[in-house]
Amino acid sequence: MALAVLVFHYEKWLSGTWNAASLQGKLGVYAVAIFFILSGLTLSLVYDSRLEWTRPSLRSFFRKRLFRIYPLLFLATLLTLLIDDVSRSAWDIFLNFSGLFGFFNPAKDIATGAWSIGCELVFYAAFPTLLLLGKRSNLALNGVFWALFGLGIWIAFNWFSPEQTAQTIWWEPYVQVANQAFFFVGGMVIGRNVHFLSKISTNTWRLIALLSALLIVVWPLGHDAFDLVYGWPRIGLSSLCLILVAAVFYSRLELSGAIHRLLGWLGAISYSLYLLHPLVFRALRAVFAKIGWAEQGVLLFGSALFASLVLSHCSYYWMEKPLASRA
Repeated sequence: MALAVLVFHYEKWLSGTWNAASLQGKLGVYAVAIFFILSGLTLSLVYDSRLEWTRPSLRSFFRKRLFRIYPLLFLATLLTLLIDDVSRSAWDIFLNFSGLFGFFNPAKDIATGAWSIGCELVFYAAFPTLLLLGKRSNLALNGVFWALFGLGIWIAFNWFSPEQTAQTIWWEPYVQVANQAFFFVGGMVIGRNVHFLSKISTNTWRLIALLSALLIVVWPLGHDAFDLVYGWPRIGLSSLCLILVAAVFYSRLELSGAIHRLLGWLGAISYSLYLLHPLVFRALRAVFAKIGWAEQGVLLFGSALFASLVLSHCSYYWMEKPLASRA
């Protein structure tokens, strides 16, 4: 999904278009939705037996989350400020460096794509309470999910106007926490309902995974990106993302060899890849323009992809992982 976001951005920045009808165009929105689902799922699995409502346990949880998120977010924000020719208020700069912008307005992110990190930090803040609620009653956690999903349905029909389809208009309401929270809690529900969902056979789940992926690909949409966030397409594609993650998880697919190592590596560097690839692209685009290669789009795409992967590898293994291990 991180790689899908990279490809989407590079295609969009090179072509200046966003074709919502293509799979890549859909992933421009829903790859991040899958990030949120996976985050809720994995955190609930990892912390189900480890997180308790005690000061040491909570302190350990938040310390690990902050050490994992803040160093790279701080660096990406600083680098963006240094290369941007945009006037920003001291308040917005403070909120971005502190990570609090998600609690106020994720659309005020400075680093490209950091809005989702702002939302994620809000989800982290709520996670211990949600997990404790789920431990006491899965029914109660399920109820929170359906309430948030209902809110998402209401937002899909009421926060956006078919007469105002410019991204500059719909982007800010789209990225708000209230419009994304059902993904994260949905991931928690997938993990917490293991006793029920694991009763479905793995072959059935694999069929569901295949069908849901196919439906995401063929879901009929116009070419306008607004179609991805408004009305029934929003509800349908969001539901399919939740179903797809659940189906893949309960399919119990096991990979090995080179594919396993490649996907494991991409998973490890995914956060770095997500935040650093816009900076790499901007830097290389400036270099290409300087040396007269501005029209070499394919070469720029390939060079930025390679450089992003290398830089993300270095960032994860030389900075993020060592810092996270100290938490």
